[in-house]
Amino acid sequence: MIGTRVTMSSSYLVLLFCGTSGKQNEDLGTDEEQIVLFVYLLLDISNNKVVSLQHHYVKPQTDDISETVLTEECKAETDLSEEPIKNAQPLEQVLDEFDRFLKTKGIHPDHGGNTFCICTDGQLHFRLSLHPETCNKGILLPEYFSRFYDLRKEFKKFYKTENINCIKDMLDCILLT
Repeated sequence: MIGTRVTMSSSYLVLLFCGTSGKQNEDLGTDEEQIVLFVYLLLDISNNKVVSLQHHYVKPQTDDISETVLTEECKAETDLSEEPIKNAQPLEQVLDEFDRFLKTKGIHPDHGGNTFCICTDGQLHFRLSLHPETCNKGILLPEYFSRFYDLRKEFKKFYKTENINCIKDMLDCILLT
């Protein structure tokens, strides 16, 4: 169901997911909590093959790392626990690692790599989480973070439906049609 403009112009998809220490799903980012989970999957479009799946915990900036960093809602929704988050790398290092990953896989745009498109389930991962947090922390995002494919938006447009709030809703919709 990936739009032709993405598949025609990109060799790879980078499926990106951010989780915060607060609200998740359709409320992601509305409480302005920090990112604690950064997951991405590299998909070779032409071969329909998963190249790599990367999962990173992200240590939020706090004055006192002994304090609780995850809300109860986050723990319930994600099954995350405090210890791996407190021992993780900060967001800037996780983003640097993502950049190195793109170089290693031969798809980094600044190094003559194959083309890729970042794909998210909705805009909240970027608009209310990644972009505001990096701006607040003075982290410069590479240009490739300024464009992305919103799977949820395209799904709603293609299936002419509005009550889609997550990937499960998309799957349920497809199974019902």
